Amino acid sequence: MGELPPLVIFGCGYVGTRLAKAALAQGRVVKVCARGVARLQPLGELGAQVVWLDAAKSKQFGPALTSCRGATVVYSIPPPAGLPAGEAVRRAAKAALEQGASCFIYLGSSGVYGNIADPEWVDEETPVAHDDGAMAPRLHDETAVQIAAGAGLRTAILRLGGIYGPGRGVRVRLRKGNYELIDGGHHFISRIHVDDLVAVIFAVEARAPSNALYIVADDRPTPQREVALWICQRLGLPEPLSVPAFASGRPRATQRGRRLSNAKLKRELSFEFRYPTYVEGEQAIEAEETLVSG
Repeated sequence: MGELPPLVIFGCGYVGTRLAKAALAQGRVVKVCARGVARLQPLGELGAQVVWLDAAKSKQFGPALTSCRGATVVYSIPPPAGLPAGEAVRRAAKAALEQGASCFIYLGSSGVYGNIADPEWVDEETPVAHDDGAMAPRLHDETAVQIAAGAGLRTAILRLGGIYGPGRGVRVRLRKGNYELIDGGHHFISRIHVDDLVAVIFAVEARAPSNALYIVADDRPTPQREVALWICQRLGLPEPLSVPAFASGRPRATQRGRRLSNAKLKRELSFEFRYPTYVEGEQAIEAEETLVSG
């Protein structure tokens, strides 16, 4: 196998940090870019190049890609305020094309589907919700990626389910006591363990065609209540409170739970999940927490 291309991460947060560590372990050149560079210093100590980057400012992405010809670029920046919707992604993709990147992977959201009735499965052919104002910037981002694909850049859009892993997810919020069940927790949620997401990104980089679009979630969409009660039993915590999605005198509770299908991802990329359900994923978190505390 030939030498792996450089990896450049625009917006290196929770997922980017895990991704960068995995890439560094492969011996790759890794460049991590974010506004908060101080928190990226541990990655610098591991060998990553740390670059300050503010996506809301002009002429940021080109310099960040210097000396990284042929790189895989992973874009994981929420739509910045103060710019027209999709503009930051447009600039990043343009810079990637001009600097000779080999692949541009956009980490998006399955929230673009809006509210879907629980019995219905959602796949890549399901219409997006153009009337969901909160998700409109994400749809503009996706359009910018598709335009870049038309210009010759190899791109992929990943519509992610809820990301969880060590230090993030339902388990953390239950421990803090600020997790609520919406409408009794009967709505389905689809999640993805962060390490499976990292593996998906590598699979997309290696095998996906240009202008690819994949839903990324594990094999088992699950009612919110089932996941919460399973974790509560493991941790000896009380059952969380239930709140209605609609209640007089309080903001509407966010509910974009849905049953996401990963069939296309598994079929086209021959992908196998290490954590196909929340049970394996949560047990892995427990094992990692035990290792750290020990």
